[in-house]
Amino acid sequence: MESMHQDRDSFYKKIETEINKRIHAYTNNRKFTIAFGNAMETHVKHLKIHRRLATRRLNQLGLPNKDEISAISVRIVDYEEKLDLLDESIFWMNKRQKENRNKLKMIRESWGALQAVLEKETREIHACKLKSLEEELNELKQLFELNLEEKKHDE
Repeated sequence: MESMHQDRDSFYKKIETEINKRIHAYTNNRKFTIAFGNAMETHVKHLKIHRRLATRRLNQLGLPNKDEISAISVRIVDYEEKLDLLDESIFWMNKRQKENRNKLKMIRESWGALQAVLEKETREIHACKLKSLEEELNELKQLFELNLEEKKHDE
């Protein structure tokens, strides 16, 4: 079965090669090249005429022509790119803002905890100072009392 497939393939390849040779024989000469060039020039002239007529008709109807549509398309693409950049910028700004809010929240919580610790330490220091002042005053009082007693004895 595979040999039949190969036979068909080789048969079609031979036909293709033969057709290509004939096409090449008919087209590979100066006469064909000149005729083809003339046909292309005529075709281009017709295209230019049709383009001018179409442009005139579009102008009469107040519709944009190909160049105007192309210019608008370029602007639309530019604006879409700018919008994409703005959208991406807004996305990242929102993300950073959310991160900053979370950091600020953590800082506020830390600050609150630190403030509580500092207030506690301040109260403790104040209480210790009061106790030490009280003790010093008691010592001074005792010294004065001793001093007064000594003066009484000396008199």
